[in-house]
Amino acid sequence: MSVAIRAARVEDVDDMRALINRYAAEDRMLERSRDFLLEHLRDFLVAKDVSGFLGCCALAVLTPDLAEVRSLAVRPEASGRGIGRQLVLACISEARRLGLRRVFALTLVPDFFQRCGFVLTSLGRLPEKSASECPVCPKRFACDEHAMLLHLDGTIPEPLWSGEPVGYTRLFLGVEPGGKSAQ
Repeated sequence: MSVAIRAARVEDVDDMRALINRYAAEDRMLERSRDFLLEHLRDFLVAKDVSGFLGCCALAVLTPDLAEVRSLAVRPEASGRGIGRQLVLACISEARRLGLRRVFALTLVPDFFQRCGFVLTSLGRLPEKSASECPVCPKRFACDEHAMLLHLDGTIPEPLWSGEPVGYTRLFLGVEPGGKSAQ
């Protein structure tokens, strides 16, 4: 079956919210309200086929240089068909069209983003995110996500140095997710 990736429409919001919040209930992503999805509708892409809605993903522009791939969700029954990869690649294509230089994602599945060309980095190298949104995130005291970065000019981001903290909890609070000391 052929999968179409297109800009999200108002008619997609209920499907997007149900899928995102299903994963949020499993603590695999952040919950999104209907109001949030409507306010950020232009950021979202959806995947559909003849059976209907398959998944969604957003590209949130944070600065003239940087955007975040967020809210990537694919229906479990459609998993393994490359739909998540198609959504991420569509976001990368949009970032290039917009003239951005870097794209990042915070994820529990770093291997997936590595297969899409991203490199593990420290959230400390993304101050546009860590200073603005992370301090108000509901997971800030137990952040177990990995920061993944892609340079759109083809250069490879500088590798992590030994012991460099990756996520918010490790970076700013000095503890592992769950409260154990990072030292």
